[in-house]
Amino acid sequence: MRIGTLVASILVLGATAPAAWASTEQLVGTLEILWGDPMLAELDPPIQRVQLRHETGDVTELRIDGSQLRYLSRLVGQKVRARVERQAGDELARLRFLAPLSAGTDPGVSLFGGAVSGSQPWVSLLCKFSNIASEPENLGYFQGMYANAPGGLDHYWREQSYGTIDVVGSEAFAWVDLPHPQTHYIATPGSGSNANLTALFNDCTGAADGMVDFSNGGNPYVGINLMFNGLLDCCAWGGGRFATLDGVTKTWRTTWNPPWSFSDEGVIAHEMGHGFGLPHSNNFDDDGHPYDSRWDMMSSATGNAVLDPTYGRLGKHTLSYHKDRLDWIPPGELFEPVTDGSWIVTIDHLALASTSNYRMARLTPSGGSFYYTVEVRKRQGNYDGNLPGDAVIIAQVDSGRSEPAWVVDGDVPPANTNNNEGSMWKVGESWSDPTDSVHVEVQSETTDGFVVRLTLGSQTLIFEDGFESGDTGLWD
Repeated sequence: MRIGTLVASILVLGATAPAAWASTEQLVGTLEILWGDPMLAELDPPIQRVQLRHETGDVTELRIDGSQLRYLSRLVGQKVRARVERQAGDELARLRFLAPLSAGTDPGVSLFGGAVSGSQPWVSLLCKFSNIASEPENLGYFQGMYANAPGGLDHYWREQSYGTIDVVGSEAFAWVDLPHPQTHYIATPGSGSNANLTALFNDCTGAADGMVDFSNGGNPYVGINLMFNGLLDCCAWGGGRFATLDGVTKTWRTTWNPPWSFSDEGVIAHEMGHGFGLPHSNNFDDDGHPYDSRWDMMSSATGNAVLDPTYGRLGKHTLSYHKDRLDWIPPGELFEPVTDGSWIVTIDHLALASTSNYRMARLTPSGGSFYYTVEVRKRQGNYDGNLPGDAVIIAQVDSGRSEPAWVVDGDVPPANTNNNEGSMWKVGESWSDPTDSVHVEVQSETTDGFVVRLTLGSQTLIFEDGFESGDTGLWD
């Protein structure tokens, strides 16, 4: 789903403030969203920080719910003015009003899910806590991680985006020492969610500044992968960080990575995905854990992954919803009917380098606040080779959720992890949404995909014996 301009230039959240909120503040800052992904991702819930970063460097963390993200996401990386209310003793401020600082601000340039194209050079900084001398991997390991060869991140993002982006010009620099021990930044390493990400960013970029030109000779790096030689809190983190580095002031796409995350490149791809503005996706069990979908690197980063001898479990492709959100699927490869009817279309698998057919379909029920995507996944390509199966995959997309895309599961109840047959639609199988207004029937398989009948709106059903529903007459 492409994100256009903001319909309303201001956002008012809620009505009159409850009496419990004791103080009101008017704030100006840059809006940031950070995702924290636990090491035991399928057991522990994700952490999300939404915050305003002020020119002083201070941060105000905001209390929001998932339904507000669809509004907030359009302003990530931009300066905003906000009214917040805070209860005495509460560390989080409740957001009551938000607007771009400048009336001319264009939400289309948001870092969160807007179009991404062209070269996207990143830099990896390797930072050691002052009390930990070990270097988990050598410099060559991190330099090779950006290679344009299967298993390298340049190759990965080219395949993921069908050549729309690359990470040409990405570099890694030698290990440097942080000025403080691990516990200065993380009270209890390996637990909690309170790592001082600001101090880690400032000290790591500061320690590397003598050897790194962040302006990159006039073509600034778009992102920074911070690699640490010890545990952070619960998590690896991805998102953005507003800062001035070597004269360049902007929101830098940023990841914070403990050793367990860079031992499996799929985790780095996941965190970089957050840096590109992608949220999590989910399966259909509604358990609050977004790491249960084996069809998306923005859900289960390493489940059903291809194994590389050097870089461990690699990233899979992301769902078609995310690719469309980043503008990687050309209009001619997206089937989207605007009237009720029934169509037979061929959809090729999502990892295919080029196609003369469709890559995805988007079906919106009349009057619905959500829609469905239809895509094909096959165990082909450099990164999808270990998927659960070859099948049509359907996702329900609701922008009011913190994980908009949920992969549909026909099992009752839905499986805890959707590497199951219930999430795979194969030849002879069909699905209808609960409102009976979206129907998907898989008719045949091709070398590169499937032929499907897509129906929008309630339609007459045809039975195998040739009778239509509603026929009258004598039955033998």
